Amino acid sequence: MFANREEAAKLLAQKLQEYKNSNSIVIALPRGGVPIGAIIAKELKIPFDIFFVKKIPSPYNREAGIGAVSENGYYFVNEAVKNSLGIDNHYIQNQINEIMQKIKEKRALYQKARVPIKNKDVIIVDDGIATGSSMLLAARALKEEGAKNVIIAAPVAPLDVVMQLKQIAKEVVVLEIPQNFMAVGAHYLDFHQLSDEEVMQILAQF
Repeated sequence: MFANREEAAKLLAQKLQEYKNSNSIVIALPRGGVPIGAIIAKELKIPFDIFFVKKIPSPYNREAGIGAVSENGYYFVNEAVKNSLGIDNHYIQNQINEIMQKIKEKRALYQKARVPIKNKDVIIVDDGIATGSSMLLAARALKEEGAKNVIIAAPVAPLDVVMQLKQIAKEVVVLEIPQNFMAVGAHYLDFHQLSDEEVMQILAQF
């Protein structure tokens, strides 16, 4: 159990000391990963950035994801779910276009230009990993963009997801791997949803 994201970040930074002052960059998945990534980047004295990955919602339940899109244009769709629900390609493409536009607007709001990652070790962080779909897509997309290696770090994740992530990442650093994973928020005393204002205040420090 973590008191808050700040405590979890400091504990993660201790596990990532080999990357201190290295040719690496910390990249956080907004919004929850931002305070985690900011602290890790400061502790390791390396650059910090964010990377957007958004789910493609089901037309029948906006909370249920049938895929995901990354801000550099990579995406995946769960074909089995898509076919079982009878979702056509036109809907998928429309959603991808809408999501990419929203990501562009959010990047502009945050006023954070992307930091080049080519030939760098990229440490992707979030405040927790549940299904792993966003993190997997982020790792694949950043590797395709030219990252030398991908390191994935999060305070908590289920074992089956950790095993999946290990297939694509050079290293996976997770502090808690509960046997009966329920939800990321269950492992924090304070797990409030971050506002855009909070994210912008953190990013302004960089």
